Amino acid sequence: MTPKRALLFQTLIEGLIPVLGYFYWNWDASFILLFFLIDWSLFWSLSLLKARKRIQYSETISEKQLAGKHLSIAFLCILSTSLAVFYTLPNIHPNFSWTERIWAFLSYSDMGIQQGFILIPLMVLSGYLTYKQQFLLPQLYRKYPVNYFTREGVKQGIILSLVYGIVLMVSYFVPFPDEVLLFGTVLGVIAYRLINRSSLLL
Repeated sequence: MTPKRALLFQTLIEGLIPVLGYFYWNWDASFILLFFLIDWSLFWSLSLLKARKRIQYSETISEKQLAGKHLSIAFLCILSTSLAVFYTLPNIHPNFSWTERIWAFLSYSDMGIQQGFILIPLMVLSGYLTYKQQFLLPQLYRKYPVNYFTREGVKQGIILSLVYGIVLMVSYFVPFPDEVLLFGTVLGVIAYRLINRSSLLL
């Protein structure tokens, strides 16, 4: 399998998980949004690890400052997007409770197994294995400057903050169905990843 096909397959699998969650595991919009926020937080954490490894290798002050700037902006974008998401659903559903939905996400059981205690560790393990196999083993920290590992978080963060800021504002005036938010998020994330990952292989 070529690298381009492997990335395409990986992206489609990433999109399949929330779709399966909706159709087979009774996930709703809150579950899928929580899934993507956890996935995004993991991506930020891996970017931090990559940046630290690159800085340890290069020992360059300018790279350390740039990494700090990029990672700080990306982290603020995660917070702002999370706030937008957390306010959007209560606008659509007046009786919506995030405390209840977060606990439901963590404690939801399928075949007697609570997904929160299985899914999240699996996501962390998968992320670490990818970090080890695709970053540490090929020693990419020797080949690329630190912004190669941190700039994507900034770009992705700004786009998501703007999109969900608009979604939040619209939700004050138009109580759109959960399905619009749910499938709009899934399709948007997959389309972005396909475009972004394809460009990396050109």
